[in-house]
This record gives sequence, C-alpha cells and structure tokens, in this order.
Amino acid sequence: MNMFLKAAAGAALCTLAATGASAAVATNLGNCSTSGVFAAPFTYLECAGAYAGNVLNNSNADTQKDALAQLGVDVSGFDFNSFFKIDSLNGADAVLPPEQTMYGITIFGIHFGASSVLGNATGFYKFDAGNGTNTIPFATKGSSGFVLYGTGTPPTGGVPEPATWAMLIAGFGLVGSAMRRRRSTVAHVAA
Repeated sequence: MNMFLKAAAGAALCTLAATGASAAVATNLGNCSTSGVFAAPFTYLECAGAYAGNVLNNSNADTQKDALAQLGVDVSGFDFNSFFKIDSLNGADAVLPPEQTMYGITIFGIHFGASSVLGNATGFYKFDAGNGTNTIPFATKGSSGFVLYGTGTPPTGGVPEPATWAMLIAGFGLVGSAMRRRRSTVAHVAA
C-alpha cells in the first residue's frame, strides 16, 4: 500500500510540473486568421495564436516565444526589451516611424481589445513587406499594443539620396578644378 501511495504522489507531482510549465503560455484560441483583421491589400503569410488577452509584455515572454517559434523564428537569446514597441494604438492602424521601416519578411505581434473580430486576444503574424512599408492597416476596431520582432534589411542600389548627389557633384567639381590647375602649372613650366 505504501508503494501505491508513493507512485500516486509521484504521478501527481509530474502532472503539476507539466501543468505549471504549460501555464506559462497563454491559451491559444486558434483564431488569428479570422477574416476582417487587416484592410486590403495587406495580406500575411502565416499567423500564430490568437492568444487570450494581451501577451505583449515582458511577463509573457514564454507565450511570445511559443508564437514566434511557430512562425519559424529562432527564439534563443530572446530579449523582450530589444524590440520596437508601440504601447497604445488607441484603435488606429500601426504606423511606424521612418527609422522603423519594415522590409522583406517581417514578424510582428498585435493585441486587439474585445471590440475586434479576434476579441481580447493577441495575434502574431509573418508577412512580406517588400521594398518597405511603415503601415499595417487594420479592418477591425480595438487595436492596442504592437511589437515588431524582426524585419529584413533595406534593398541595396536604387536612387541615391539628395545629400549623396550633392557630395558626388561637389567631388567631381573638386577633381575638375584640380585637373585644370595641374594642366595650367604644367603649361607654365614647359614655356
């Protein structure tokens, strides 16, 4: 009988440990792809979640890592404080400042309040931002927090910025001026 109690106690401890570990991840409601989340023509490649409640904070790192891993992100070395965040969208589209332009494959998380098509939930999305965008347009109400987890790099090449053109033209002018002086000096010495 004593052996039976030990086995039962061991099983109970294993069950508690398992539920404790999974309790760190918020409930996955499985409805991040509900239609009407984003305004056309925005489309995403994959989504993870939606997770119950607002999980876009440092105390929910396990839930964020779970979602990001589902989207193929390497979560080793995850540091919540290293990501760009908008704490309050107040129901508006996510409009990022120019220095946070998204390029190519981009991963973000968004929390929506109860008035949205997702309900009070957080979804994680992967999309292709192409040659760059600063806006993610929502077709539902209640947008709240936003976290940009990763994006590509700006495309190389293209048209130089005006300051680059100015330096290039000034450089050509200096080279031309130096060549004229040299030609003038050589002509005087030869005469």
